Amino acid sequence: MDLLSRLKPENLRRNSADARRRRTRRGVMKGQFASVYARVRALSQDRTLLRYFDWPLVAMALTLSLWGVVSIFAATGSPVDEGTSLSFLQMLSTQSTRYPGLQLMWIALGMSAMVMVSLVDYHIMGRFKDLLYWGNIALLILVKVTTVAGRGAANMFFQWGSGRTFQPAEVGKIAIIIALARVFADREKPVDTVMELFRLACYVGLPLALIVIQPDVGTALVYVFIFATLIFVSGTNRKLIIGVICLFIVMIVPLWYFMTYSDSFRVARIQVWLDPNYDINDSGMQTYNARLALGSGGLWGKGLFAVGNFAALNYIPDDHTDFIFAIVCETFGFAGGALMIGLFFAMVTRMIVLARRAMDALGYYVIMGVMAMMLFHIFENISMVIGLMPVTGIPLPFVSYGGSSYLTNSVGLGLVLNVTMRSRAGQGTEPRPVANPKKLI
Repeated sequence: MDLLSRLKPENLRRNSADARRRRTRRGVMKGQFASVYARVRALSQDRTLLRYFDWPLVAMALTLSLWGVVSIFAATGSPVDEGTSLSFLQMLSTQSTRYPGLQLMWIALGMSAMVMVSLVDYHIMGRFKDLLYWGNIALLILVKVTTVAGRGAANMFFQWGSGRTFQPAEVGKIAIIIALARVFADREKPVDTVMELFRLACYVGLPLALIVIQPDVGTALVYVFIFATLIFVSGTNRKLIIGVICLFIVMIVPLWYFMTYSDSFRVARIQVWLDPNYDINDSGMQTYNARLALGSGGLWGKGLFAVGNFAALNYIPDDHTDFIFAIVCETFGFAGGALMIGLFFAMVTRMIVLARRAMDALGYYVIMGVMAMMLFHIFENISMVIGLMPVTGIPLPFVSYGGSSYLTNSVGLGLVLNVTMRSRAGQGTEPRPVANPKKLI
């Protein structure tokens, strides 16, 4: 448009109207963000909510966290001479405390993040589900195209500092939990048709595909389990669920042949799972030694840095991260391993109870999503150590070493506390889920 055309009265009026509409839209957006910010400040200063803080859940998480620090200390230490007796303080002065010290830092950051998340009304987070969802997509694309492939030809970590890493797919679990919780809470009735299920599957399938091509199959399975759990507890037509399970079983055969001909290391992991004695000098060495360490602890364990400990002799790769449960059982014995499993069971059960007491649909689905995330991590990690499931590289919540994982679990715990405090205070603003949780759980 030339200058003379712009100066015509009708064009001037049109341009003026367009400018007013743009200013109005900007004003509305600024007003929305200002109102949200004011609400966050008011809610964060509401000290009455702290009366409804669920301390038993936090106590269990802290107990597991500190237990994890001791186990990491055992996993990253050095063997002591036979006949040497050292006190715990002497061990601290002679053994490496690098990884335990870093884990204590992550615990402090994680607990701080947990408190901050618990103070921001989860309804506000639900209003920004699209921002969380597409932000997760953007990070997953960015990590794939901008990072150098690491172990296993995987592009899944941003690197910073001296060897520090950040995994977007980990924190993306929180984003997908909030987004799916909002989607299910907005529904007027459970999923009842194949097309509805297909649309929801596509919604989850986009981030899922980006994680699979990293490749990070273990984290992708967590996303699938979160989605499957919310589908189930929302009251979805049982015939649809059975049909999907049958389809998945049928797809196992072509998937197996594809993995076999692609010469993937995941095939070796499955072969190790099917045959515990398969290739114990190479691909099966990790799980074989983990089972030896687990069984050698006996009833009460060998203790820290005992002579011949698999932990101190570095016989188990990733023993302070993915295979930390083997170190727990070697150090603290069957009794220690059973007690840790009991704590995890109590934590998961507590979350289910709190979900059933949630005042609205959004809170219910948020807690069930967090519960599903932690349950899959617990089950898969312990099962792969004892040989019941293939190795997938999934850490044990609050116990394994790792910053991204610990922050994700802490934020998830903060969401559970968030819903619980507001439900007990009567701040739920939406109707209960259509499906009756008491009939589904």
